[in-house]
Amino acid sequence: MDKESTTFHNENAVFRIAMWSNIVAWIALVLSLLMFVNTMYSITSQWAMISQSLPPEILGKVAAFAGVFSEPILGGVFVFLVLRGLSQGLYLAMDFYMDDEDVEDEVEETEAE
Repeated sequence: MDKESTTFHNENAVFRIAMWSNIVAWIALVLSLLMFVNTMYSITSQWAMISQSLPPEILGKVAAFAGVFSEPILGGVFVFLVLRGLSQGLYLAMDFYMDDEDVEDEVEETEAE
């Protein structure tokens, strides 16, 4: 029996989607880290001006920096984790599918004997 005619997906296409999901995940992580480094550089290079504009209480300073740093890091890490999860989910689904095919093939071989 032809395996391609009994399924609605192409295994190579699923592997390509998982591979590109991994590639885009790493690119997103690297870009978010570059944005973080750029933000750090601009803060350190203009520290005198920034320190004068910050609120005097420590909680205000922490809140100001949390907003600046959270966007590139949390956004990039979130995208990275979602895309890596998608990739691993596709690989896991393919493992389950291929295990089911192997069991079906073994059953067919035993029934043929």
